Amino acid sequence: VAELVEATACDNYEWNGVTYNESGDYTQTFTNAAGCDSIVTLHLTIKPTVAELVEATACDSYEWNGVTYNESGDYSQTFTNAAGCDSVVTLHLTIFLPVNDTVEASACGSYFWNNANYTESGDYTATFTAANGCDSLVTLHLTISHSVQTDLYETACDSYTWTDGNTYTQSNDYSMTLTAANGCDSLVTLHLTISHSVQTDLYETACDSYTWTDGNTYTQSNDYSMTLTAANGCDSVVVLHLTINQSTASEFVVETSEACYTWNGTEYCESGDYTQTFTAANGCDSVVTLHLTTSVGIGDHELNASVTLYPNPANDFVNVQCTMYNVKMSADLHVFDVYGKLVQVVPMTGETTAVNVSTLADGVYFVRVRTEAGTVTKRFVVKR
Repeated sequence: VAELVEATACDNYEWNGVTYNESGDYTQTFTNAAGCDSIVTLHLTIKPTVAELVEATACDSYEWNGVTYNESGDYSQTFTNAAGCDSVVTLHLTIFLPVNDTVEASACGSYFWNNANYTESGDYTATFTAANGCDSLVTLHLTISHSVQTDLYETACDSYTWTDGNTYTQSNDYSMTLTAANGCDSLVTLHLTISHSVQTDLYETACDSYTWTDGNTYTQSNDYSMTLTAANGCDSVVVLHLTINQSTASEFVVETSEACYTWNGTEYCESGDYTQTFTAANGCDSVVTLHLTTSVGIGDHELNASVTLYPNPANDFVNVQCTMYNVKMSADLHVFDVYGKLVQVVPMTGETTAVNVSTLADGVYFVRVRTEAGTVTKRFVVKR
């Protein structure tokens, strides 16, 4: 008996103790019930298990067939294919993680980032797409610095040279821009007050010499200057325009037979040189010297009397003793200095009169005695 058996299996098939791994026709001989050989042919179809590889990428996690995967790796699951055999599918999974990045930035005044303008320091975030296709969370750590303004107040005389290299001569506000320690602009404003030096002109006229405030004595006409400090703190230049006029001197000679000579209200009774001072046309002294010669001497015969002075020299008092010979004397004694100036008049008290010379300066003086007839006697006295 010949018999055909149809069989289908996955991967392998076991038949009558024999395992078959490939499709084909296989025969075995059996003894049938009649005791005869029975040849059975196995027409076998082997269907292999299907293995499949699936590539996948994801951000953070990936869900596959109801399972969520958070890490990269190879994962497999078994399915039943259309042939009824197992189908092993392997998932080759790549998990990309989000990228977190920090950006440090500093700016002056404001900073433009991701289409936004920021004016305050702080942390700001934005989400971008990284090269791996996942979200990239970037945090901007921003420091905003601000421009610095500094005001300087300065006062100077005539001019001021500033740090900017310029010399200014007018009061005003001037500014320059530097870089501050924070890297931003530093605007420095100079509020400048310019004071000016002062010149004062003085016009003075003097006789012979002029002693000025500077402590110097000048004897020539000229312009002299000294520098002081004005109320505004600047130089005050004082210029002295000085005119020096000179005193004048003149003299004249008088010879007279009279006992005395009167000049400009002063009576001179002895030959000698006498001076008087006037004011000249230029306002200075005009010293005039009189050279006087009188013809009357000082002998005792002129008075017909004897005149004696004692003590001589004298310190406090000098006694004037007159011995008259029938001649009437004047009522007073006249005391003159060596220049002919009358310094004292003393009434006569008799033959002897005390004259107080204690208040006179040390020197030589003349005591004059006159009669009613005009006869004069003079005596020297030394005060010491």
